Amino acid sequence: METQPTLIVGNALERSLPVALIPCWGSYEKTEGSVRLAREGNTLSLRYMVRTPLLRRMVQQHNQEVSDDSCVGLLIKAENAEQYLHLQCSASGALRSWWINREGERTLLPFPLLETIPVTVTLLENSNAQSRWSVEIHLDLKELNISAESRLLGNFYSCCEQPDQRYFLLAQETGTLEPDMEVPSAFMALEFL
Repeated sequence: METQPTLIVGNALERSLPVALIPCWGSYEKTEGSVRLAREGNTLSLRYMVRTPLLRRMVQQHNQEVSDDSCVGLLIKAENAEQYLHLQCSASGALRSWWINREGERTLLPFPLLETIPVTVTLLENSNAQSRWSVEIHLDLKELNISAESRLLGNFYSCCEQPDQRYFLLAQETGTLEPDMEVPSAFMALEFL
């Protein structure tokens, strides 16, 4: 019997260990990333650190094609839930998020709800040689209708889908031949301290 990977989540980002995002569907020179997670009450906080040769941050409005930019993302659900949340954040700070049910149908989160999600993007370096940037996101699980009392499952990533800058980094590989982050069977169990 295969065991589900577990990700330990502390109560403060500063004390949480980084989880490496591993290259999937190719190798990407000078590209790496990590994510830290923490939970305090109903708030799940994430801090991504990403290094890439180029930085793309063209999307300026929520619910646009964020994955065309340099972006980070997460997929999360309560263990017995019928649907999961997929949220992406561009290096510009624009968000795109939707619920996905068992049939694969998507329902975009409304713009006003996305506006309430605190996001901080920090450019640490942006030159012709490399870009380093971080994104901090604070999700109110209750506001997003994710049961904070249930066991949570998820996966975390960074990507850019532009052909000349394409890369995919995931916390947990999905086992698919083609790029596909939306594989619930690859979600890790989040264990909160």
